[in-house]
Amino acid sequence: MRRRRYLLGLLTAPAAGVAGCLSRDSSPDDGTELAPEDDRDVDTVATETFDDDFTPICADGESLESDLEGLYAELVTDHEFFRDTESGRYGVRGRIAAREDGSFPEVQAEFSDESHAKDTGFSVAEDETYLFTVVTSEGEPNAIDGYSLTVEEGGVDDIGTVPEEYATIDGEWGQIGTYADVSVYGYAGTVTNDHTKDVRLYPHLKAYLDETTVAYAGKSTEFFDDLAPGDTQTVYFPYPRCDPAKIDHVEGWLEWSTMNNP
Repeated sequence: MRRRRYLLGLLTAPAAGVAGCLSRDSSPDDGTELAPEDDRDVDTVATETFDDDFTPICADGESLESDLEGLYAELVTDHEFFRDTESGRYGVRGRIAAREDGSFPEVQAEFSDESHAKDTGFSVAEDETYLFTVVTSEGEPNAIDGYSLTVEEGGVDDIGTVPEEYATIDGEWGQIGTYADVSVYGYAGTVTNDHTKDVRLYPHLKAYLDETTVAYAGKSTEFFDDLAPGDTQTVYFPYPRCDPAKIDHVEGWLEWSTMNNP
C-alpha cells in the first residue's frame, strides 16, 4: 500500500497524501539532544488500558562504560544510558543513520547484568536519522554500570508492503490509554481488510519530529491471526518518549507475507 502520511495539528481526521505545512515550530537537526523535552500536550484519541508499562520516559541521560560493535556500528553517531527507577525501566537512547540502500538497522543492547533489549528502526529511509530507544525492565536499574550495543541488519526476506486496495490503516496520534492510571501516548489505528480472503497483516508506523528525524519506527503491540474480508482490528503503537506533542507527522502502512500474497 502507499504509505499514508498524517500531518498533525492541521487535520481533524486522517487523510492520504501530503497536506501543507504545520505552523508548529519543531525542527530539530542532527545535533538535537537525545533526552526528549517533556511535552505531552496532545488530545485523548483512545482509552485503552495496557497490561504492560508503555508510559513515556523522560529520565536524564548518563555516560556509562560502553562498547559499540556489529556490521553497521559506524552508523550510530551518539548514544547514552538512562534509568527510570520509579518504573523499574532502563535502556539506551541513541542516534543512527540508515544504510545507503535505506534498509533499517536493528540495535541490540546487552547490559552489565546480562539483561537484553533491542529496537528495530523499521523502514528508516536513506536520508533519515532515527532516534532509537532501547528499553527493558529485566534487571535492576541502579545495578547497571555499563552496556554494549550491537548494530546489525533487521528485517524478514519474505515480508512486503500491502497494496492499498487490499487493506488500509487509519488512525490518530495522541493519548491512547493508560497503564496503572498513568497516561500512555502514541498512535491508535484501525486496520481494515478489503481483500476477498482472510489475510494476516503486520501494521507499522513511523513518527517524525521533522522531515528527516524519525523518533519512533515500530510495529503495533497487537499480533492478530488472519483478518476476515471486511473485518477491522484496532492496533496501538505506544510512543516511548515524553514529547508526543513534538511529533510533526506520522506514516502508517501494512505488511504481509509475499509468499502467500501478490
